[in-house]
Formats: sequence, C-alpha cells, structure tokens
Amino acid sequence: MHRIRMGWLAVSVLCGCSAGLTEPEWEAPASRQQALIPTEQFRDTFNGANNANGTGLNDNLAGRQSGSLAPATYTRLSGLWYPAPAPSIWVAQVNHIWSPDTLSFHASPSALRMDKPFSRDASGAFRLSFVAEPVVSDARDSGNWMSVMLGGTGTSSGYVSNADIDFGFLIRSNGGLGIFDNGQFMTVTPGSVPAADRYSVSLAVRDGQVLGTVNGVSFSARLNGPGVLPSSAYLYLGAYVEEGQVSRFDDVAVSPVVNHLKHYGYYWAQSGSHGPHLDEVTAHTNLNFVQRPEDLAACAARGVKCLLETRWQFFNGSALRPDYVQAWNQLVTQITPYLGSVGGFYVIDEPYWVGVSVRDLETCVNTLKDTFPTIPVMVVHAVPSLSPSLVTPARADWVGFDHYGPMSEVVGYLNTLRATLTPSQKLWLVPQSYLVGAYSDDASLARANWEYYDLARSDPRIQGLLNFGLWTHQSPSSIPRTFEAQRAIGNELLRR
Repeated sequence: MHRIRMGWLAVSVLCGCSAGLTEPEWEAPASRQQALIPTEQFRDTFNGANNANGTGLNDNLAGRQSGSLAPATYTRLSGLWYPAPAPSIWVAQVNHIWSPDTLSFHASPSALRMDKPFSRDASGAFRLSFVAEPVVSDARDSGNWMSVMLGGTGTSSGYVSNADIDFGFLIRSNGGLGIFDNGQFMTVTPGSVPAADRYSVSLAVRDGQVLGTVNGVSFSARLNGPGVLPSSAYLYLGAYVEEGQVSRFDDVAVSPVVNHLKHYGYYWAQSGSHGPHLDEVTAHTNLNFVQRPEDLAACAARGVKCLLETRWQFFNGSALRPDYVQAWNQLVTQITPYLGSVGGFYVIDEPYWVGVSVRDLETCVNTLKDTFPTIPVMVVHAVPSLSPSLVTPARADWVGFDHYGPMSEVVGYLNTLRATLTPSQKLWLVPQSYLVGAYSDDASLARANWEYYDLARSDPRIQGLLNFGLWTHQSPSSIPRTFEAQRAIGNELLRR
C-alpha cells in the first residue's frame, strides 16, 4: 500500500470488454457453520404507548421494547448539574399527541435513567444508536442540546458533564458535538456535523476511544478521564431545552445489530508473490484478495468467494496497455470456470497516486462492468489522492482508502472520501495488520483493529473490511493478539 511502494505490492484494477458473458448473480456466501442469531441488549421504539397513562413513559413496555434487557422502566431525573428534584411528569412523555411514537422532552431541562444496567459487549465496547431531534422546528441555531450518557451507578442526576457520568455525548440543534469523560470535556474531531432537523447517531465507546457516525459524518475522540469505563453502566437520556421548546428521541438501542457490514477478508490471502494462506483465514472471512486465475481454483475448492487482481491485464506501469482488450479477454477465458468464486474485481492499487489517469481508470472500470455487470468492482485510493475534487469512476461499486495512522486521521480521510462518492457507492476500510507508526506493538495493533470495526459498525455506508499487512510485512505468529482480534471480528461480523 502507499506507505511502502514496491512493484510487487500493486493491487489490481479490472477492466473488460467481452460483453455477452453471463455470470451468476453475486451474493455473499452463507457461513459454512451454524450462523449466530444476533441479539440486541435493548431497543425502545417508543411506539404505541398510552400517553394518558403517566404520560406514557413506562406504558406498553412489552410492546415497544425488545432485547435481552426488555422490558425496562425509566426513572425521571432533574437533568441538572446540582441536586434538584425531578420536574413534572409532563416534561418527559412518550407518544405525545404532537410527538407520536417518540420520547419527547418539553419546556425545561430533564433526564431519564433506564433502570437496568447493561454490559459491554464481548469486544469490550459499549455500543449505542438513536435518533435525536434536539429542538423541534427551530432555526437550527439553538444552543440547547440532547445528551446520551453512561454511568456506572444509578445515582446520577443525568447531567452530561457531571463527574459521576462515565461517558457523555451531546448533540446541539446546530449540529455541534460534545463528549465528556467523567466530567472532562474531550476534543471531538470533527466538532460538528451539518445542521439538520434529525440526527441519526451511532456510537462505539471503549476505554480510551469513542468512534461514531452522525448523519453520515464520522467522528472520533480520545477518552482519558480518571479511570476506565465500568464493566456495566446505566443508560441516561437527557435534554437541555427552554420554555416553549421540545426535544425528541426515537429508536434508542443498546448493542444494536447492524446488517450493512457484509464482508471481511485479507489482502494477499493467495498469491504467487506471497504464497497460499486461504486455509489460515477461511474460517473467519468471506472475501479475500487473490492474485491469479489459478488462485480462484483454490477459492472454488474451499467454497469461498475472492477478490481477483487484474492490474497486469490493463496497465504497463501507470499507462493503459494498448492491447488491454486482448489481455482482458484472455483472463476472462481463464476465469470462466471459476466465475462462481469471483466475489469482486480489484482495480489497480492506489491508481491516481501511481499516475493512472481518470480516463484510463474509467476505461478499466467500465470494461469490467460491461463484461460482468453484477460483479462488484473495487477501487482503493492512497491518502495523497484524497481531496474534495477526487473523481472515482461512477460504476465502481466499492471504494476505500488505506492509511496507517491514528484513528482520528482515518476518520478525517473517511469523511473526505465519502463526500466525493455517489449515494450508491459503498465504502470499505483497510485495517492495519502490521507494526508501524502509531501501532508499533501487538497490543495496540489489536486494539486498532477493534477500533476499525467500531468505525465500520457505526457507518451504514461501510460494507466491508480488507486487512493489509499480513504476509507482506508481518506473519500472523508475530502478532498473535492482533490475529486473534481479527478472528473474533470476522466471526462476529459474519455471525459465525
């Protein structure tokens, strides 16, 4: 990848022109093991409560809630930074006539505590998702906000920056973000998202790091408060609003199940350059990079799909081969017996950084899609190519970038790339799988892989993760904790 520019490291771009071939419909292969049924710890849709029954707060819990902790009641709190009684029951309501099937806060600061604590997931993270309207029908310039908090005790008043709140997140009506660690304000990157009426939020919170996405913008923040997060926590929901204003929550979930993540695999899992490694990773992956047509035979023998490199059929260095049509047709003939194992075509690695023109890249991608319309084509950019003016061929299905640095930088590059793509194009992440830079030991690298997974889970545009660095730079035995983390991530992602 771009940190080490070696000729043998180039990864392929597919192009083709043998129109008329029929390939099988592409689909993610089912697990060969018994699939795990995903289970959320808690979800409250706030649907169908009788508002006349205590303003609906704890009504119809069995009908509107799901998950292993459901049903769970809520307790009213002041939502203030100083000791005070909870406000009137009218301040927090469910299924109000003007706010149907939502939790709404009215006219003054207030908070709620979910009365059952929940635990970290198996990876050590707290995961939350919800929809927030900080101030309904305002000019999007209000300083008022909504908050979601985690507290190790059930005795907090529910104010986001109180020291007894282990983690606090707030979003303002104007899109401003805030994160607090035991009362300490943490720097959020970026510090705001575009103002909107509603904000769809997904958070992953683990010791030292929070990653999330709001309305398609990813963010990160370091956590460095006085201690680690508790092993279990109470969920607090709060709103800081003024007279005449209303805030709304909807679809609050703890450990939400996500369905947008479809694929997990490795670069160079099978190649002439770095040897055969499919047997090392097949059990926890479903889409791996391979180099040659004959490598597809190994994929077929194992009943798995693979990404096929096609660089050399289309490029001499950075220039499109004058005979690419013939070279591509020859490759098509070679791979035809294994089309059922082709999960995607990988275009030339970091195309613009190595000098490929936009026109030549489009020629390749269009040829591939003309030949095999239903097989995805992937383009992975180098970070130096990322800018607001980046042009990725419109028919490329999957688009990613590689960067081996801190997650705050990864998040920034992800936002830059996302803004250049069409709505139908899906994103991929390239987790670091070798020791360098910010992750120079096995423990920190293993943690980084979980953080990549956190980020991928939070963003519905991200469809897969393709790990880079094993076999090219690092053997699995030299980073056992990282490889074990990757096995766990793959098994969880694929629900195996």
